[in-house]
Amino acid sequence: MALIKVKVPTDSIDIGMFVVELDRPWIDVPVPFQKFEITTERELKVLSEYCKYVHIEIDAFLWEKKKQELSKHTSTSTLPENTPIHHELPRASSTYQSAKEFTIELFETTKLGLELDLEHSKQVINNCITSILSNANALFWLTRIKDRNHYTAEHSLRVAILAIAFGKYLGFDRKQLELLGLCGLLHDLGQTQLPEDIVNKAGPLNEAEYRVMQKHTLLGHELVIHDNEISSAVKEVILNHHIHFDGKGYPKNPAEVAPSQICRMISIIDAYDAITSESPYKLSKSPREALKILFDQRDKQFDGKLVGKFIQMMGIYPPGSLVRMSNGEVGIVISTDKKHKLLPKVELVQDRHGRLKRSVIIDLKKNPKDPSGNAYKITASMPDGSMGFDMRQYIQTTHQC
Repeated sequence: MALIKVKVPTDSIDIGMFVVELDRPWIDVPVPFQKFEITTERELKVLSEYCKYVHIEIDAFLWEKKKQELSKHTSTSTLPENTPIHHELPRASSTYQSAKEFTIELFETTKLGLELDLEHSKQVINNCITSILSNANALFWLTRIKDRNHYTAEHSLRVAILAIAFGKYLGFDRKQLELLGLCGLLHDLGQTQLPEDIVNKAGPLNEAEYRVMQKHTLLGHELVIHDNEISSAVKEVILNHHIHFDGKGYPKNPAEVAPSQICRMISIIDAYDAITSESPYKLSKSPREALKILFDQRDKQFDGKLVGKFIQMMGIYPPGSLVRMSNGEVGIVISTDKKHKLLPKVELVQDRHGRLKRSVIIDLKKNPKDPSGNAYKITASMPDGSMGFDMRQYIQTTHQC
């Protein structure tokens, strides 16, 4: 038997494969041994979360068969960075501002019982797609700008943007990206039919109020069920995005029909944005904390495989998120390298006292040194707005957009 060593994407590995090398140091991955046979689903999930590729040892004859199978498999890809982020930011900023204004108006008109402007919705989504296909990180930055006064509308727009990016990462075509974006934009439409004192309550909901809040999926579905212009996929997402992967959640699902892949994707993104956003009744958590919560809920509330893909896309330090450096400075993550997930490019924006500084871009893969001669390292992922940092003001003043 002739054994050979081959490189395999982690979305194609399986139980029984013998892993001999990772795409990163072994010490960075919580596996028991350096070189081991995959024997459990947990090991598959850990490798998928931490690695893009692994090297396996396999019989040469068996590999020929396996190679044909893998060639038919569509793997994930990195998000486009066809334009430098600082070149894309002005267009992305204009796109985001127009989309935000439209989404706020969309939710207001729906609240008044007026007809949904589907064509304009598609136009807004396609503008977002164009920006994401240029450099997704620019819109990622802009999704970190949040206004509590329009929480539901802005949340829906952010979910749409992240859904488009996730679809692109998974290899969806443009038509599918438009559908994903619409699903994200309209998934919480039913909240326009709820009492404002519940939606905007400055404190946790009591049990009765929470039952009312749960009705937004049914109310949203009632708004669109007879509209033949809206696809069945969008209607299903509006109704089912709070049904859990394990069948729990709401509304009750007597037929026990599993939510679609798009619905499971929106469920993950909906939760991620809610966790990382400040609402009328809770403070936001850091992106890294949010990803940990998603990971802990894999195969329970969320589809475990899709959670793994989402974590791979976002990275340990997602673009647009704030990070504290080892010398106390604060930076914004610009982009991450799939082979070096813990070493992103960072734009340093505040000194250790929280004062704005002349921005400097560092690439942690290149082991840059701070003014004291010590290597820069990330010590913490920070929630939006930490240290009084205002992303909107920073982009406007520093990048003139």
